Amino acid sequence: MFRPTRIGAAAALAAFGLISTATAAAETSAAATAPRKLLLGDAYPIDVSVSLHKGLLHWMDSLTNLKGAGLTGGKTALSHQWQYERVHGKPTARDVEMLRQFHRTRLAYARRARPEERNRLTLAFFAAPDLEQALQSASELLDKQAARAFAESVRYFVPRYKTIWQAGLIPKEFVEQAMASEHRKAVADFLVGVARFFGVSPTQEPRPHLVLVPVPSDNATHAQAIGRFLLIEIRRGESLADEVAPIVHENVHLLYSRIESSRLEELMQAVFEGQAPNHDAEHRLREALPTAIAQGVAGEVFQDGRWSPDHTWYHIAAVDRYAKRIFPIVKRALTAGDSFDSAFLSKVIAAYDP
Repeated sequence: MFRPTRIGAAAALAAFGLISTATAAAETSAAATAPRKLLLGDAYPIDVSVSLHKGLLHWMDSLTNLKGAGLTGGKTALSHQWQYERVHGKPTARDVEMLRQFHRTRLAYARRARPEERNRLTLAFFAAPDLEQALQSASELLDKQAARAFAESVRYFVPRYKTIWQAGLIPKEFVEQAMASEHRKAVADFLVGVARFFGVSPTQEPRPHLVLVPVPSDNATHAQAIGRFLLIEIRRGESLADEVAPIVHENVHLLYSRIESSRLEELMQAVFEGQAPNHDAEHRLREALPTAIAQGVAGEVFQDGRWSPDHTWYHIAAVDRYAKRIFPIVKRALTAGDSFDSAFLSKVIAAYDP
């Protein structure tokens, strides 16, 4: 089997004929109409899907290094690119042409769309039951030429991704294990507690929906909240305890987004009454708080013997440091059943150190 040399990001992207300018056959009808699975049960209902076309979109975003608003690539993009070379060899001229075509049309939409609409193309895939319906929904967002180019490039890579996808074996094994896990109820109860902390319902519709996709086991994983869809990469053999931090992290993003905007504004006004708002702290808190709750509190609870405050919790150093500074505050609040109020916000904002 081909073993790629681990090279730098620029060289790896050059091998695919791409630069970092931004930052399937259909499922069977039986799969498309299968009853929804609740990963953690009824107390905190999370839908979960294992679908080739959803994984395909993320895989192609990763191969083409498409990251940022409206896109799904992340810190594991190089892992997906190395895996491609291991399995399929160096990209052919036709591969490169199709990757460039996908990159161009996908990025053009994300850049052209208004900020609140940048995720619509991704959501078209994640909400669709199969590839054909996903492409049909996507075509309604693109002009005719872009829609044809996008569909051609996506269909071209279906056979290659099927080799990687392996009928969804890795995420399916994860779901089976998670449904039988001894931690299942405790993780649900933890998320119920987080929902109550934020003052939102743990059963609010639409439900959170995990989109599970495989990732090579030789590196980290990427996770991302896109509306109610929570993209989670799964490595072979991982358990619910292994993935509890990213699952909780992305659910925290969703729960935070469900706080009434007027209430959030009132809380921030109370925190900064009589002084200039600290917008940098507010911005960092949007990642540091989910990190402190998930990689911090949940990690300590569920990852026996493997959790440590010395481990890297978040790949951006400034967020990692801030999350660890507020971890004791967050832990005390969740343990005591406190609320996400101005008193709590004042403490975590005061802990910010640029």
